[in-house]
Amino acid sequence: MGLSTSAIDNSLTDPGINAILAQSAEPEPGYRAVCRFSQNEDQFSVLADTYEVPSFPVHHNFQNHVPPDGYVEALSVVLRRVTKLAPRLLAGTSWFFDAANIHAPGFFRIERYGGRAYLYLARIDLSCRPLDSEIIAAGSNSYTHRFRTNRLYHESDWFPLSPDFDALSGDPISFDQTIPVTWKGESGEGYMIHGIWMDADINKFFSKLVLPKGKRNHPFYPVTCKHRCVSVNALGLEPGTNDLGPKTLHGIRERLEPDLDAILEDLQNAAFSELLPLYRELKAKIPAELGEPWANLRVTPYLNDREHKEYTVEF
Repeated sequence: MGLSTSAIDNSLTDPGINAILAQSAEPEPGYRAVCRFSQNEDQFSVLADTYEVPSFPVHHNFQNHVPPDGYVEALSVVLRRVTKLAPRLLAGTSWFFDAANIHAPGFFRIERYGGRAYLYLARIDLSCRPLDSEIIAAGSNSYTHRFRTNRLYHESDWFPLSPDFDALSGDPISFDQTIPVTWKGESGEGYMIHGIWMDADINKFFSKLVLPKGKRNHPFYPVTCKHRCVSVNALGLEPGTNDLGPKTLHGIRERLEPDLDAILEDLQNAAFSELLPLYRELKAKIPAELGEPWANLRVTPYLNDREHKEYTVEF
């Protein structure tokens, strides 16, 4: 959903949208985070009621940093409902216009922990999935469908920011990219050549190191490699009064980053396995408290009403 980048430009926002976000209510006492993954392992939530997504422009020049006509108004319609139906997802955030990704708007929040700045970045997917939606008005080559659904596809993660990050500078928000390019090579021949990347194996290595031994987690990987950072999925660590995101990521980075070169070298030569000597060596050194946020993690596969496999993820 989110395109890989080294920074986000938050210079273009809208006070009206940010006022809507500021009204996100805290959930009721006893709230327990629950999320789902589709058969294609896309992350989504089933909401208590439906929300409507108006028609959006299909095309936008990514070099044009001004939103298309009507974009802000249409996004406001979505957010007035989503902030009530999924209040934790966007609580405390501000919107920024991303010209390269207009159908997955981004929302951010910055916190500090241990002398470092950390970014909470959430995106919601405005794409219509016909099997999950009621189409109110058909789209065209120029405009998307107008539709209604109770499924919200989204991403939310915590990222480390560059050590020299200055919130008052007005510069783009830069990630602390401690992971080099994860390219491994190519396979296939002729028109069937495709690239091989280490990202999936890195996610498995990082996550299995931190999770309690034997914990079933697929397709949910809490510690990931996104935007070439050591990052954490914010599910179960959402903004709130007991915000665990920055603290959790800070502790994980302190343990993982000194061994990054060795981990990446191992994964260049072999797919991830819990039998890798380096993995076994590092797992023995990881303190159990790093995995405490996911101590109650439970992943349950099931078949939906179309007999497609999906997963419920509970914390």
